Amino acid sequence: MPFFSNKKNKSKSKESPKKEPPASSTEECPTDHLAAMSSESEAPRNSNGNSNGTSNGTRSHDNNNKNIANCVPTSKLSNMNRYQDELDVDYDVNPSLLYKHIENKDWDAAAARAVSHPQEAYTWVSRYEMGHQTKLRWKLLPIHAICIFRAPLSLVETLLAAFPDGCQMKDDQGMLPIHLACRNGASKGVIMLLLDHFPPSVFSKDRKGRTPINFMEISTSQNQEAVVLAMKQFIQENKAAINLSHQAATQDILQVPSNSVNEVDYENRTVLFRLVLKKDWENAVIRAKSVPEEACTWIVTKGYKGNLRFLPLHKSCVLNPPDNVIDNLVAAYPEGAKSKDQDGWLPIHCACFYGASKGAIDNLLVAYPKGAQSKDEDGRLPIHYACLKGASTGVIESLIGTYPKGAQSKDDEGRLPIHHACSKGAPEGVVMALLNSSPKGAQSKDDQGRLPIHHACRKGSSEKIVKALLKTYPKGPQVKDDQDKLPIHYLCQNGGSEEVLNVLLSAYPNSINVKNGFGYTPLAEAKAVDNPAMERIVSLLEKFKKKNPQLAHHEDDSSAAQAAKDSAQRAAVAEQRANEAQKQQQILMKKMEDMERAMKKMQTQILNMSKLGGEVKSGLNDGTTAREVLEKFGHKLNNLRK
Repeated sequence: MPFFSNKKNKSKSKESPKKEPPASSTEECPTDHLAAMSSESEAPRNSNGNSNGTSNGTRSHDNNNKNIANCVPTSKLSNMNRYQDELDVDYDVNPSLLYKHIENKDWDAAAARAVSHPQEAYTWVSRYEMGHQTKLRWKLLPIHAICIFRAPLSLVETLLAAFPDGCQMKDDQGMLPIHLACRNGASKGVIMLLLDHFPPSVFSKDRKGRTPINFMEISTSQNQEAVVLAMKQFIQENKAAINLSHQAATQDILQVPSNSVNEVDYENRTVLFRLVLKKDWENAVIRAKSVPEEACTWIVTKGYKGNLRFLPLHKSCVLNPPDNVIDNLVAAYPEGAKSKDQDGWLPIHCACFYGASKGAIDNLLVAYPKGAQSKDEDGRLPIHYACLKGASTGVIESLIGTYPKGAQSKDDEGRLPIHHACSKGAPEGVVMALLNSSPKGAQSKDDQGRLPIHHACRKGSSEKIVKALLKTYPKGPQVKDDQDKLPIHYLCQNGGSEEVLNVLLSAYPNSINVKNGFGYTPLAEAKAVDNPAMERIVSLLEKFKKKNPQLAHHEDDSSAAQAAKDSAQRAAVAEQRANEAQKQQQILMKKMEDMERAMKKMQTQILNMSKLGGEVKSGLNDGTTAREVLEKFGHKLNNLRK
């Protein structure tokens, strides 16, 4: 059996908009900006295509990853960036439907299309200059496009499943998908997924000799530092492995050196560890008491990114044992509660992720209170995972009680524990505990620009939770996320209670007419959902709009005022730029005048020098002594210098 067969896999689920935008939204093709990639400008295009939804906190499973030694070396990339029988379509004539969904950022539709028509995942999309069908503007695959538009991780996984070699394909600018992902500020999850699928790409250079990490180092994305650190760690861990021979890559795990105590390979795992795997908890407790040295023996096996190391305590926390098992393992080896596995996880991280009981978590917190403030390599505390996995109110209160600042701590995706709790439909007690510990959490945005109330409305949280979030941050219903969606848009898109809808409308009546980034009002969102259950939401919205006709005029007035304000700002900026240009022109004219005067002076001196040379020559020919000629020359030369 695999060493850690029930470990988390790499995928992270993402929620996405469920409707295709109106046709009018595509009249000006966003990919026209792709032509800029051929220029010298290196500024990444702001696509506003942040990943949509929340991650489920999953981790990598090393046994499922490809062996680096079997990957294609970077030097061979140039031979595989095109297939001889590649499919190709013209963007202006017959673009694939998959590409159009991606261009419109309709992630759900794109994912469904990639599954139903996988051939479109390896169909190239090209665009040519108007009237010049031989002059290429750009050429790319859907996998390149989603890296430019910053699609969610789930869609990247779907396309790689449809076309695994996509991560090895270069576009017309010699860029792999990972180059484009780094250039456009993709999430850490997307970057690491692409590296895992094709490790040599970390060293691959585009036509200008730039590697993916070169792009990431100059990125302005919020998670830039975390991604650069992860990429450097990946390089450090795998640089030697890429050059391993097949024999070295497939050999059995190395025996632990004699000076490294309490480590055995998986084939020689201890009796205690075998009992834990079998969930023979009664005999595991007896074994921990009788042979405590096995509680501090690490089980080691060779993995894709190095050795995997676990204590019996880590494995027990994964398997959700009775409370006394954790208590006895900690008693047998107290340092175990402080020990991290290869991913930076303490036993309490494992316990929170896999839904251990409050008693088990309390035992771990007593053994090592600082464990509650320990972040893993994704910047997550145990409380983040507890909220992700639907922990009870008691567990959350224990974690907050041990480390109150944990409720204020963001992970590498910019999410507080309350974001995760609301995204998973946590019980009212959990949300209340987090709000009581950190009231400002209600007004904190994650990397997608969402407040906790956005997640709560998407997940259909109760009226009590929504009211509590509004009480803490009354402006929440007016805040748009990166897709210009208000909380009410998510409720109308995913369904919710009429009570919560009334709360949102009461808090922000004008929201009835606010359009999201796809041009949908809340009513349009609700009508677009093909679900009879949404009829009550549609009916309520229509009644509210009918009873409040003045809101439409107010919205028009607000739009006009905002347009006037924007116009004034643009005019002010234009005037400022014109003044700066005029000043620069004046400075340049002055410099040119100074240069012209200097040139005239130089011309005069050259002419005088020429005359002086003629006089010297004439003097020597007239029989004047050389001494007299030189004295006269020196005197006139001094006059010229003055």
